[in-house]
Amino acid sequence: MRRLGTMEIVTERLVLRRFREDDAEEVYRNFGSDEKVRKYISFAPWSTMTGTEEFIQMHMNQYETNPDFYGWAITLDGEVIGSISLFDIDHDSESCELGYCIGSRWWGNGYVTEAARAVIGYAFVRLFAHRVFASLHPDNIGSQRVLEKAGMRFEGIMRDAQRNSDGTFSDLRLYAILSND
Repeated sequence: MRRLGTMEIVTERLVLRRFREDDAEEVYRNFGSDEKVRKYISFAPWSTMTGTEEFIQMHMNQYETNPDFYGWAITLDGEVIGSISLFDIDHDSESCELGYCIGSRWWGNGYVTEAARAVIGYAFVRLFAHRVFASLHPDNIGSQRVLEKAGMRFEGIMRDAQRNSDGTFSDLRLYAILSND
């Protein structure tokens, strides 16, 4: 896989771009403080304003130092409404994991599907990835639909693969798409 880092992606309705320092307030307001967004996510560093600032600073540091870092702000009409990333980059297997979240005010409009398709395309066309995968909580039906609409296929259940914020464990549903699908 190529090492290009996070580059801007423009879709029909969205701009996926690097996070900026001045995004902190919008990130926190639009999805970080949104309880509905955090329901199925075990890792939500932006759930406090301090965490949001650290999340953005981490992105900015990684943009400058890590060509294998892929983290985008999802913007609609210039406003940050979510986040999408590729992580767990594995050059040997030419694979990476897709993760995303978007404020609940924007659910049901196809924005995450649009962003996911664009990032998957980026992974295959620009990075020469062979496989992109994603996992989700079994009860997260909306995210399941996003992955299916983005062309991913259900591969199976990973038992007790996620430790929840309350200390319990949850299964995860695994989805993937290959470059030749």
